Amino acid sequence: MSVRSFINKLAISLLSQPKTQVKVQVLNANYSNCLLGKNIAIIGGSKGIGREIAIKFASEGAKVLVTGRNEKSLENLKLLLGQSCEVFVFDNLDIDGIVELLKSMRVHGEIDGLVLNAGISLHEGNFTNVTSDGFTKQLDTNLKSHYFFSQKYLDYLLANRLKGNILFMSSETAGKNNDLPYGLSKVAINSLVGGLSRRVVNRGIRINAIAPGVTLTDMTSNGKTMEDDIANTSPMGRYILPIEIANVACFIMSDFASCINGEIIYCDAGNHLKINGNETNYVL
Repeated sequence: MSVRSFINKLAISLLSQPKTQVKVQVLNANYSNCLLGKNIAIIGGSKGIGREIAIKFASEGAKVLVTGRNEKSLENLKLLLGQSCEVFVFDNLDIDGIVELLKSMRVHGEIDGLVLNAGISLHEGNFTNVTSDGFTKQLDTNLKSHYFFSQKYLDYLLANRLKGNILFMSSETAGKNNDLPYGLSKVAINSLVGGLSRRVVNRGIRINAIAPGVTLTDMTSNGKTMEDDIANTSPMGRYILPIEIANVACFIMSDFASCINGEIIYCDAGNHLKINGNETNYVL
């Protein structure tokens, strides 16, 4: 059999396989008001993972202070969460406005926790498609803004001898070598978490990151919803759900996780890991 004939036969075989339908039951952990009385700022919380985190935190007793660029999305979140939520229209690229924003948030009480979730990916596909403007926009949004948010927040905590908690949003891509701006920004976030966490933990401040796999949001899911087939190429064969990330975030920001500091918690079913030999699943 020629190579071309073999490839054609293989293609026909693969295309004839029945489509895998993946449906998932959404599980929402009940931590019994583990964030009761806490004020938590969520930077980039009007959509996607950030929105789900805001909803989860509010359900666990927190007051959430949510930023975003889309005023309508913020208003909808405020209507949903009521008195448990305050919203602030803010562009992360406004570095000079960070101090004033944090000051506005503190009108509602000291900020017990800061979730740095805002991020963008331009999905260039490969290194040759990256532009200077695209590079700068992604690094500024995903790294520079979060760097200075954490700096200004820590400045205030340390000056006033307050405890606090920072959670960065990284990505599974940070567990691999990268040549695209999005991945590079997340590698730098992981390094920043490690660099800061040991320096402030003795002051009662914890710093960690969550690194989600491909999650079912507007940014990554190409319009899919929970009603669709949500299969993908991850080890468990499906997208991660925003509520799964929110459950982990809630635990990390609670006092249940008081001994966890400086960690990058991958929530990607191990997709960032490499193993020896054939990476296909065992067949029982």
